[in-house]
Amino acid sequence: MDSRTTQIFSFLDETINYFLLKIKDIDRDKYFADRDIRNILDKTVNDIILCLVDISEEVLKGHKRNIPETYKDTILACHEFLGGIALKIAPLTKHRNETIHQYLKINWHNILTVRERLTAIGEFAEKARNCLSSK
Repeated sequence: MDSRTTQIFSFLDETINYFLLKIKDIDRDKYFADRDIRNILDKTVNDIILCLVDISEEVLKGHKRNIPETYKDTILACHEFLGGIALKIAPLTKHRNETIHQYLKINWHNILTVRERLTAIGEFAEKARNCLSSK
């Protein structure tokens, strides 16, 4: 793996740890009441999802494939190399779009969805690491 790819994986790991730290003891009411917490969690979710897209792009480039136009299609295109985990991860791009456009009531749901899928996110990252390391 090149240094850029290594940086993406490191950033993803750091961001997931930061997300877990910041979401600890936060419930829906605290999320809505505290603008700082809201901004931190929203941005962190966005960063996690963009890392997944960046990792997907690296996988596709490593296999000399074109990068699709949408984030979701970019992740889905990795199915050939990473298997079914790409199908589990791709829908998260929808949550990123909603979070960025700040649909407040939807954002809390999106944060919970990302938290619930952290295991799948870790599996996706591990398969991508292995895929890229074998190149």
